[in-house]
Parts: sequence; structure tokens; C-alpha cells
Amino acid sequence: MNRSSATNDSPDPVPSDAVPRGGQRRLILMRHAKSDWSGPEVADHDRQLNDRGRRDAPEMAQWLSDQGYRPDLILCSSATRTQQTADLMLQQWTNPPRLAICRPLYLSSPQTIFETLHTETIVADDDRSPGPKTILVLAHNPGISEAAGWLCGQMAALPTAALAVFRCQIESWNDSLNPKLATMIAVMKPKALPQRDN
Repeated sequence: MNRSSATNDSPDPVPSDAVPRGGQRRLILMRHAKSDWSGPEVADHDRQLNDRGRRDAPEMAQWLSDQGYRPDLILCSSATRTQQTADLMLQQWTNPPRLAICRPLYLSSPQTIFETLHTETIVADDDRSPGPKTILVLAHNPGISEAAGWLCGQMAALPTAALAVFRCQIESWNDSLNPKLATMIAVMKPKALPQRDN
């Protein structure tokens, strides 16, 4: 079922772990949607989404809304395919989150992902308050899967447009994040979306 034309910002009941409580933040690690490999003359940084990717991105955004996991801030790699993924997701939300394009996230290592999470969140939050409750980092493999695997303590393989949601026991994004402070509460990929015809 193609749900890309729907939006969902209604106050429907959400899981009890959907809203971070005091002393908690939520981190979503997501790989960009499927990209087009048909033009070998195109630089990797400039590859665009293919038809499947353009279908999957809004469906994953809808799933995040359905679960109550919509981010307050998206930190996005500068690559064309990640920016297109973010744009398609933003179109699903009537009150879209802030979007920050972060060149260091392009083909980044897990270490760079977590460093960017820390530095970009400080920049985005001018008054240096604890910052957004939920952040989505939109980047690439292998780094994004390795970052998810490090946080959950086991191998994680995120296919295109897949994501992992973590509850983080930190007061602020200024705090150091490590596996002892993170619990994976959800994982989803496009082929596993409910009520979808594959």
C-alpha cells in the first residue's frame, strides 16, 4: 500500500516510549533511501534517488509519525541522495522539523556521526538549552549501520531507508553518549512496513 500522499500529525495514541521523559533524549539513525546507479558518469556525492527511493522515503516518514517518533531536528549528509530523502520526508509533516545539512556526515565514520551530533546540535540551539528531544541523523553505510551497532551492542545492518530508534539517558546532547546510556526501542525498514504490498 502506498501511503506517500498521507500526512499524520493528529494526536493519536502513541506507544508509552514514544515521548522522551525528563532526562531522556531520542536518537534516530537512518540510512538514505535507494539511489540510482544507472549513470556511472555521475559523481557519488551527486547520485539521486531512484523510483523505489522516492517511494520509500515518505513512507518511512509516515511510519515515524504513526509511532510518535517524528524528529525535532534532522542532521543530514550533504549528498544529493540524503538531501532528497530528507526533503521527501519533510513533505509528509505539516509542522516539519529543522533541517541541518552537514557535510561531515557524507560517508562518515561512526565517530564523525557522534561528533557531528554533538557539535551541530549546539550550533542549532542558540540559547544552549538541552536542545531538541528527538534528532534524526540521515547518512550512509557503512558508518550509519556501524553507529547503530555500537549503540545497541550487536551487529546492525540498515538497508536503504531503514532506521533504528534509540532512547538515550542523557539530559542534554552536550553529554557524551555511549552504549550504556542508549536502548534501541525500534527498528524499521521499508519492506517491513505494515500493510504494505511488496
